[in-house]
Amino acid sequence: MSDRQGRSAQAARLQARLASAKHGDILAIRHDNAGFLDWAALEKLRDDMPMLSASHRLSRRQKAVCLVLVLLITALLAVAPFRTLTVINGLFVLYCCAGLALRGWMLLSNLRPQARAAAPAQVHDWPVVTILIPLYKEAATLPHLVDALLGLDYPQDRLDIKILLEEDDTETRALAERICRAPCFDLVHVPDNLPRTKPKACNYGLWTALGEITVIYDAEDRPEADQLKKAVIAFRAGEDRLACVQARLNYYNRRKNWLTQLFSMEYALLFDIVLPSLARVGAPIPLGGTSNFFRTRILQDIGGWDPYNVTEDADLGLRLAAVGYSVGVINSTTYEEAVSHAGQWVRQRSRWLKGYFQTWLVHTRRNPYFAKPPLFSRAGFTRFITLHLVMGGVLVSAVVNPIFWLLYILWLSGHGDWLANIYPSPLLEISVFTLLGGNAFMAYLTIVAPLRRRWYDHCVYVVLMPVYWLMLSVAGYKALWQLIVKPFYWEKTMHGAPDAEGNDTVTSLVADKS
Repeated sequence: MSDRQGRSAQAARLQARLASAKHGDILAIRHDNAGFLDWAALEKLRDDMPMLSASHRLSRRQKAVCLVLVLLITALLAVAPFRTLTVINGLFVLYCCAGLALRGWMLLSNLRPQARAAAPAQVHDWPVVTILIPLYKEAATLPHLVDALLGLDYPQDRLDIKILLEEDDTETRALAERICRAPCFDLVHVPDNLPRTKPKACNYGLWTALGEITVIYDAEDRPEADQLKKAVIAFRAGEDRLACVQARLNYYNRRKNWLTQLFSMEYALLFDIVLPSLARVGAPIPLGGTSNFFRTRILQDIGGWDPYNVTEDADLGLRLAAVGYSVGVINSTTYEEAVSHAGQWVRQRSRWLKGYFQTWLVHTRRNPYFAKPPLFSRAGFTRFITLHLVMGGVLVSAVVNPIFWLLYILWLSGHGDWLANIYPSPLLEISVFTLLGGNAFMAYLTIVAPLRRRWYDHCVYVVLMPVYWLMLSVAGYKALWQLIVKPFYWEKTMHGAPDAEGNDTVTSLVADKS
């Protein structure tokens, strides 16, 4: 029997034991399958589908393509430098126009008021739901998290809450052992091995999940009480190919300072306009890092989370779509703690952007596991939109936006006469219009969702969007550097206690969210 066959057989035996297991049986099952769980958490995706693992930054074909492009552009610059730069600039302008057109369509597609979701139906056979909570140095937030979880409107005997604790985090482990006493809690000790990432911890919980559905929450999360029921109802009403539903995310401390205000506005745009628009046309959805509900068996079948990808959520959304599954969005919100300090914001955002780079590289590879749909098919076109215009647009804007602004300032100051060589008319006029009009349109988009939520006090902060975008570019260049030198390094986002000054109550947030 080959290694793969042996592991498949062990996985089948493990699932058979879990099918009839109770909470008290999990420790013994975990002990008996420790070797398999280590492999499944760290190496399953890399061993079974290596081209879908971010552990390989570039495939051989990608390296060859990069080398050919560098040599070709270098040769063209040597022969006809100005004409080459003109063509490159023209391509950038076309790409930016395509991204703006996409966002304009998203805005128009959301002009029609959405019907309010019906109240959860009376269901008497609620399935077991596994909740994964990856923690690292979160002793300050754990008590509030436990209160939020025990306050969920869901039968407690149908909950399998796995608190994922890093081996060296003795403070959080000791606190969890004291306060996570309800029978629904399962404390999972994650071994101190590399890479030390959130998706690796989630994999340790996934493979002993008792639930038909698995959801992930972060330490500081406050999900609305009926969120689990809404997710179950969405799965019951959806097709078999519906593998995941994403709840909306926003922040309970959104009024703390200018940064949290802009952060909340950005999230409102993402979860109120961008993701629903993608879901409406069946496009892959780059999932948020929390409050995504999965059919457990499907998540296991596609290899679980990639422990080497630092935005494992976005990767999963694209991987599910590539295999033929769909992702939906539910009308329920989880409230998180927004980072309120610029340095921490750059740390967090650089990790997100590095993960977007990883995901883009993974999903532009040729892989032998499933056929990519033709570009001009519906599935191929929607995949192109998500991968190259939504995710790619975030990356490109973060990297090139400050360059174009610098060129524009040079041109205005009268020190950019040489720019006429690479921006001949009418490319110059089109580029200036795209730069100014595009940034103005993106600023306008930023206030659309807050206006719908009646967050009128937020909208004045749109004048600070240029500062926010500059911080995004700093994070983008940091992400590029870390992609080269520290691709799997997980920059921990530090959170404070949820009752810090500037926070709203969940009740007040629910009242004004729509």
